[in-house]
Amino acid sequence: MPMNRALIGKEYRHLEPCPVTSEVALAYAAATNANLPAYTGKDAIAPPMFGVAFSVKALSAPLFDPELQVDMMRLVHGDQDMKFLRPVRAGDVITSTSRVKDVLDKTTGELLVVDVTSKNQRGETVLEATSGLFVRGPRKKESLEAEKREREAEETAWNAKGVAWTATQTVDADQSLRYADASGDHNPIHKDEAMAKAAGLPGIILHGLCTMAFVHNAAVRQVGGDPTRIKRLAVRFNRPVLMGDTLTIEARGDAGGPWLLRMTNQAGVVVLKSGLVELA
Repeated sequence: MPMNRALIGKEYRHLEPCPVTSEVALAYAAATNANLPAYTGKDAIAPPMFGVAFSVKALSAPLFDPELQVDMMRLVHGDQDMKFLRPVRAGDVITSTSRVKDVLDKTTGELLVVDVTSKNQRGETVLEATSGLFVRGPRKKESLEAEKREREAEETAWNAKGVAWTATQTVDADQSLRYADASGDHNPIHKDEAMAKAAGLPGIILHGLCTMAFVHNAAVRQVGGDPTRIKRLAVRFNRPVLMGDTLTIEARGDAGGPWLLRMTNQAGVVVLKSGLVELA
């Protein structure tokens, strides 16, 4: 059943604020292997990607709205764009709101686009995020040509840049379970083998936002360990990531950014593409 496009523009505002503690921020850092000094000690900040944890209820609100008619068993994260506007620290109280931005036809389903804005207790915006949530469906022939042109344009842009840096990351055997607890995303395709296979997947897959956090960690290390230098990170999730995978992140562009990004697994399959890092 297609999603209800009459809900485009609907806002979800009456959501419970999220208090930030050092314990939950450190748990998110541990779940994403973000062993960086900036996240510990007296002057610690929360990992910027921790924004997915304090905004998860806002992002989920449209998904569980029965009027929108989202098939959760066929839902995967398609893409994510995050702008980190201010650091978040223990003691902050974050309130997030969301809005159904669009519902788009794709060659193999529909893409739900949701905007999320998060503000601290002083009313300052700390995060702006746009999520593309893909509901898999039958293949549609009419948009194949447009997507082919998009792929060709992306490949041209990628090949025009030189390699700036590379990094590797191995997915731990319990990574998806740790990330589910730290992020609040308990979709069964990330926790239950039988449910993942029933959804047409090869097995338990890692949350796309955890692979995005790996990219963020690598980018922070490239700028001397200062997370506040990363102002924007956008990615597209191309293929599932499994427990035990060895991932290679490649960044292209000038040494000082911005950087285009891709991530491949040990078989050379592109699992994350269309990545972009913008620096302060």
